[in-house]
Amino acid sequence: MDGNDVLSVEWPEPVDGEIVLRHVETGEERGDADLTGLRPGIWMASHRGEPLATDDPGFSLDGLLAYAGTPRDREIRAFRTSVGTLALAVREVEPYVEVTAVVSDGGVIEVKGMIAYGEPAEGPASLVAVARKGRQPVSGSAVFRGRRFEGSLPIAPMTEAQVRRRTFWDLHAEAAGLRLPLAARLDDITDKKIRVRFPAQRVGQIRVRPYYTDTDSLAVALTVEEQAS
Repeated sequence: MDGNDVLSVEWPEPVDGEIVLRHVETGEERGDADLTGLRPGIWMASHRGEPLATDDPGFSLDGLLAYAGTPRDREIRAFRTSVGTLALAVREVEPYVEVTAVVSDGGVIEVKGMIAYGEPAEGPASLVAVARKGRQPVSGSAVFRGRRFEGSLPIAPMTEAQVRRRTFWDLHAEAAGLRLPLAARLDDITDKKIRVRFPAQRVGQIRVRPYYTDTDSLAVALTVEEQAS
């Protein structure tokens, strides 16, 4: 799969016949390697009426990062199914910041990432934490350098006047009135909410920990810890 959404298949030896793509839900078929206009969903590939076998897992993080570096509103991923055949996953996408590093230490949360599926940007920005209930957003300094993003968020302002035992804040990059969510969606790690654990910091009795949500978005959980008796 290249950046122009053209599917290329390498064969051990030359073969005749075209690759046919069939939409799993609708049964719609396409008979060429130009994937323009494919509807969202899963498409199975076949050749001469048989599922197209492959030994390529279809995953390259560097390739996916490069692919996401092109502005687009639809993502197409080639992958190998559990039975070893080629399939395509098509979904609609919107610009966001793909997280590449998170550091939680020293009273701040630092984030690095890159703009995915959107236009590059230059200049000052903000790393913004948006509370899911009640509170005003909290922001820290950040910068865009083309597709690269770096930001730092102080944690103390999020803990001020906390009355609930737990509160949650979603993280965004913001510049020139445009707010992009932060997430990690290009790697092959599943169940990040359970598997990826960032260090917690504490402000008084409040524990502050970044985490990934069920949709792989980056957020922060604040929990008031009970005092030991």
